[in-house]
Amino acid sequence: MSISVIKQYSVFLINEPGALKNFAELFVRENVNIIAISQDVRYDAAVVRIAVKYDEEISHALTKAGFTSVKTDAICLDVQDRPGLARDIGAVLFKQGINITTIYGSAMEDGMSRWIIVVNDITKALNALESSGEFN
Repeated sequence: MSISVIKQYSVFLINEPGALKNFAELFVRENVNIIAISQDVRYDAAVVRIAVKYDEEISHALTKAGFTSVKTDAICLDVQDRPGLARDIGAVLFKQGINITTIYGSAMEDGMSRWIIVVNDITKALNALESSGEFN
């Protein structure tokens, strides 16, 4: 198991062809690697969530390029993939009274999965996940 604190940027985009490509070019120019991405489209607008390592900074470039964004700390959980993993993450956090505001993830071919989790109390959530024994 690997657990770390990362940055998540929620960025508002117009929902049109090429919007994501043009937006992602900013990360290439700034040499910032995207470790996870999620997009939610509503009519003519989209919210794109981009996760990057904690020491990478993109806020200045997003603002300069005219993007409206919100930066939050998130948990990146890399664990062995298995059925019931989302339920188990939710159960561990629920037992501690921690609210999940955003979660997304994916299984990888090497048998691992990566989960990006935004919560109302990141310190408490880190402690709960690390001490649970559920993800080793």
